[in-house]
Amino acid sequence: MSRKDNILPTRTTIYIDEALLERARRYIPTRGLSQFLNELLSERLTELERAEIEAQMRDGYIATRRERRELNTEWQTVDGEGWPA
Repeated sequence: MSRKDNILPTRTTIYIDEALLERARRYIPTRGLSQFLNELLSERLTELERAEIEAQMRDGYIATRRERRELNTEWQTVDGEGWPA
């Protein structure tokens, strides 16, 4: 998140595995770790939110399909009324 979004950074304490931090420092400058973690967290949260929406859509589709099947069964009787057999 950047300051241009009018969101002020919040100072917090996190615990990171030392070996993981050493690996990260090979690629990320010391003053760039917070930005890297913000970007990484943002990407991961976007993935989780997308997965949640997909699951809700899938559940909704399954429920709609079930309701449509029940409705079709109910209407089969009505559709055949008054027609010669």
